[in-house]
Amino acid sequence: MKFEYSNPFTAPGIWLKGNLHTHTTKSDGVRTPQEVVDHYSLNGYDFLSITDHGTRVDPRPLDNRGMVLIPGQEISIGNSLAGTTYHIVAANIQETIKIHDFDHTQDPQRAIDLTAEQGGFAILAHPYWSGLHTQDLLRLIGYLGVEIYNTSCDVYRGTGYSNSHIDALLACGSRPLIFATDDHHGEPEPMKPSDACVAWIMVKARDKRLKSIVEAIKMGLFYSSTGPTLKNIEFKSEGIHVETSPVRHITFISTPSLGSRFAANDTLVTEYTYPGRRGETYVRIEAADGDGRVAWTNAMHVVGTS
Repeated sequence: MKFEYSNPFTAPGIWLKGNLHTHTTKSDGVRTPQEVVDHYSLNGYDFLSITDHGTRVDPRPLDNRGMVLIPGQEISIGNSLAGTTYHIVAANIQETIKIHDFDHTQDPQRAIDLTAEQGGFAILAHPYWSGLHTQDLLRLIGYLGVEIYNTSCDVYRGTGYSNSHIDALLACGSRPLIFATDDHHGEPEPMKPSDACVAWIMVKARDKRLKSIVEAIKMGLFYSSTGPTLKNIEFKSEGIHVETSPVRHITFISTPSLGSRFAANDTLVTEYTYPGRRGETYVRIEAADGDGRVAWTNAMHVVGTS
């Protein structure tokens, strides 16, 4: 089998850890922009996008604490089949996108288009939490990817995982990149853990500059995680070979009814080679540890007949 895949493990550069969905007191977050920057810096992040509702926070007055700050905004508009709004993260924008938030009459495609006009990229946020149907997503074009995991939605509502939405899109021929984000809003509450510094993407960029990071993200040179580390992905004659930090199982998710999971009884696994199955059109990998933390690759698309 041959695949189309932007492999970060064969690309030159350095690994950088970042979060692309964060809120502050400029909208509905509890930390000021500087407090958010301070917190993520202390937790080892290399880049951060503040994406408040309805406004782009200018990162220039902030002390970046050694991080690269990617200006962004979250836009909530449109009307899904369930009557809910689409939430769209606009990253690397140059100015506030002038759209009235929570306007059900606005077409969400407009938010994606306006983001692209500024040289930015759009991510469809938390489709499970938003109550979006596959048909809601298929009508949109020009976005870069979809959140497979959203910490805030998981912590506060139990709707943080959007695996099935992404697999439905992939099965229909769409090619979204796969993002894990925090969507950080608030402090820990009783019986609710923190929604900060839980999820991230690991980007293989040429260097630690805004332009390089954005270019690498747009190319798909990253994986997402809430804990496990992916160490290598290699395409061999025997199949797709993946190496990870110790995990409970490695899953190769693919075209409906295909794919496979590998788990060793009473021990942890760190690598596996998946030979593939006839009829697969894509494969993506999930590696999950004993605490339920997961690492996700972007999808690998089969070229030709499998």
